[in-house]
Amino acid sequence: MLGENVLIIPEHIYDAIIGAGPAGLGMARVLRDLAIPDVWVLERGSIGQTFLDWNKDTQFLTPSFPGNVFGMTDLNAISFDSSPGWALKREHPSGRDYQRYLDQAAMAFDLNVHCHITVEGLEPDGDSLALHTSKGEIRADYVIWAAGQFGAPSDGGLVGSEHGWHYSTFKSWRDMPGSEAYVIGGYESGIDAAVGLVNAGKSVTVFDVDAPWGDDHKDPSRALSPFTHQRLRDARRTGAITLEGHEEIVALEKEESGVRILGGNGRSWLSPHAPILATGFTTGTRPIVQWFDYGDHGLPLLTPQDESTALPGLFLVGPEVSHNGHLFCFIYKFRQRFAVVARAIAGRMGADTAYLELYRDNNMYLDDLACCDDDKCLC
Repeated sequence: MLGENVLIIPEHIYDAIIGAGPAGLGMARVLRDLAIPDVWVLERGSIGQTFLDWNKDTQFLTPSFPGNVFGMTDLNAISFDSSPGWALKREHPSGRDYQRYLDQAAMAFDLNVHCHITVEGLEPDGDSLALHTSKGEIRADYVIWAAGQFGAPSDGGLVGSEHGWHYSTFKSWRDMPGSEAYVIGGYESGIDAAVGLVNAGKSVTVFDVDAPWGDDHKDPSRALSPFTHQRLRDARRTGAITLEGHEEIVALEKEESGVRILGGNGRSWLSPHAPILATGFTTGTRPIVQWFDYGDHGLPLLTPQDESTALPGLFLVGPEVSHNGHLFCFIYKFRQRFAVVARAIAGRMGADTAYLELYRDNNMYLDDLACCDDDKCLC
């Protein structure tokens, strides 16, 4: 791995991976295992920058446990032979904890990572793809987009959203002024904010039209995680949290004494400070949005090999991968598609892909989505 201040850009490379988070580094590791040459990982910040940007009170929803020796890979690992649970001695690591794991993994796997390079766009150039970066132009045979969504907050289309603070802007919930807080959105980020604010001594009201805290959907991508339910139960015992389910918030209005939160049924609440907007994130593909087709769900449309349907040679890995309604938004889900992308690229260059069966043996190679049906979990 080259130093951050040393960069010699060749005229042409084989593979460019954009993003040095778990998706980018995990993908680079698989290509390294197949001896694919000339793979570069380009990162706008530092390795694992998203996790450095997390609120310091936020923890992973999925638990880490070093079960690798029994054939059960740590849910948060980017490879079948590593474990953040073992490396960090943490079951639910913080963002900064997990960034240390990623940094160690990049070094241990000798991945070719180059930091502080921003990819501003790309375009087809003959048989290659030309990347426009802050360090100049780079041409690659294949581009694997692994940029996350945390840097692309969404306001959810809320009228007056400029009067709120997005969830991603807080480094600590103790920075929230006053003794009461309002949170718009009750999925994972909303409940994380609410619990963090209660722990910081605030009284909190949470609004969500879907009331996800009462949803028992079997897919953790669509319902609150067990860890979040546990934290929410503990917070509710304090009496400091109020859940307003089936309450659609339609607008925010600035008033002299605070921000008026307007509900769709005529109710309203006055927050002395800007409310927290736990309204999710948009696509991490914004710099190259024109090179993907998008479905009704707003996610990129992909081939069975996770290649863009609009531009051959452009692949997607990470939390925005979706097929037939199945979301791959957790690490333990999207890492199962690294080998699918690797086989597609290796196959085009005639490389041996037999090693990928080791990924299949370790539940990190999912090419048959029939196993993702809801009825696979019956209790």
